[in-house]
Amino acid sequence: MKTVSAAEMRELDSRTIQSGISGEILMERAGTGAVEHILEFAARLDARHRKRFVLLAGKGNNGGDAYVCARHLAEKHACEVIVYSVCNCEDLRGDALLNARRIPSDIKIIHKEQLEDKDFLSGDIIIDGLLGTGFSGTLRAPYNQWIECVNRSRRPVVALDIPSGLDGTTGLAASLAIKADMTVSIGLPKHGLYMKDGSEYCGLLRLVDIGIPREYINEIPEGIIMPFADDMLEVLDRIPPFSHKNTRGRLAVIGGSNRYTGAPMLAAKAAMRSGAGYVKLVLPRSIAIDQHPLPSLVRVHLPDGDSGSFTQESITALKSIITSNDALVIGPGLGNDRSLVPFMEYICSQSLPMVFDADALNLIAQIPDVYKGNDSNILTPHPGEMKRLLEGFDLDHQLYPSRIDQARALAEASDSTIVLKGHRTVICSPDGRCAVNSTGCAALAIAGTGDCLSGIIGTLAAQGFDAFDAAVAGVYIHGLASELSHCGMRGMIPEDLIELIPMAMRKISPFA
Repeated sequence: MKTVSAAEMRELDSRTIQSGISGEILMERAGTGAVEHILEFAARLDARHRKRFVLLAGKGNNGGDAYVCARHLAEKHACEVIVYSVCNCEDLRGDALLNARRIPSDIKIIHKEQLEDKDFLSGDIIIDGLLGTGFSGTLRAPYNQWIECVNRSRRPVVALDIPSGLDGTTGLAASLAIKADMTVSIGLPKHGLYMKDGSEYCGLLRLVDIGIPREYINEIPEGIIMPFADDMLEVLDRIPPFSHKNTRGRLAVIGGSNRYTGAPMLAAKAAMRSGAGYVKLVLPRSIAIDQHPLPSLVRVHLPDGDSGSFTQESITALKSIITSNDALVIGPGLGNDRSLVPFMEYICSQSLPMVFDADALNLIAQIPDVYKGNDSNILTPHPGEMKRLLEGFDLDHQLYPSRIDQARALAEASDSTIVLKGHRTVICSPDGRCAVNSTGCAALAIAGTGDCLSGIIGTLAAQGFDAFDAAVAGVYIHGLASELSHCGMRGMIPEDLIELIPMAMRKISPFA
């Protein structure tokens, strides 16, 4: 999905209304769609945290969206709904006024000059409809005081369109901005969701389609995309009924050393859970992996001279493995010893799609001449590996201040698709396409989840998807799986994440 500035979104809304779809209908779609996401969010909270919905309504259309939400929440959920408004209803205009008047009498609308701590109960979920994307510049009263009170409350918060106090175009936060646990973007995702401060304030991201005509969206210049579930449907379309293991992608995961035996196993297991038809785990022969039993996984041991690491001797045995696979994942647990350079050099000379991760990236950064980039390759660095790769390819880190700038520069220099991992993972291809992921949460902040990501992306590459598409979809699925964890933000382990991959796919598509 294309991302837009606040001005572009206003223009799209205006054109849509001129085409015959009223603002009243657009606001109703925005509110009803937001409620679906709000209720799903609430359902994952403990019952004691969802006893009442408190909606904060501003004077503009963002407040109007809040009134629509209030009405539908009261209809669909058996708990109290209350609205705190910054103004009297008679001070509203247009569709916001219309929807305020539609609020049933059993929902309290309370006009307040200031919020107080006692206005929030222990079981509240707060819905932020104060400012939306119309805000830029400096906060004025009463919004600064309201935002401070909300942030101090430590209640779950859902922001409508964008957290109040955050600029929808630049992503710059004012002196204060709502710290949301989830943001439901309306129409199209805004630049401010991921630029500058946006990633810090938005929490989980969801999108509501309000019916902006596709031809209007197509006229917006190409730029950064942000994928959501509907964008993944092509990747997770129906599997042909005549499929068999050799048509669902043959993937080899190459890695491991005497110091790291778990990382390649995680990548291989994630590949199997992602739907690869045939996965081979390729390890140095002297590694003991009985501690990781998985009978359905094909394990291949290459001669290593009892070193516990791949050697020149491993290359001959590797040749037949490479030719029998559709894609490779190389790097998890591989080790950084320079004796691996000939082994890496041989792999880099191959022409099939490859996903490079972990120690493979560090070896490339040390000796970039071994790497023969091509547009079917995918490099998946975390920020530390990214810094080393930029230095290895003679790119001055200081010249590329943003993560998007860094990923674009390395994609061009390496002629490869780059997956710069982290909150709001960035994906850039050498032909200029660029995406910022919309899924994922802090549950991923644990060693081993990156290995799982390599397995997912490797599966999609083996199934014939373009490198950029495989990377975008793999990152999306990986992030969504983390959001489904019943552990919440703490305590999920990579093995939990792997088991959630099929669930994430089913959430996206009925055909997964």
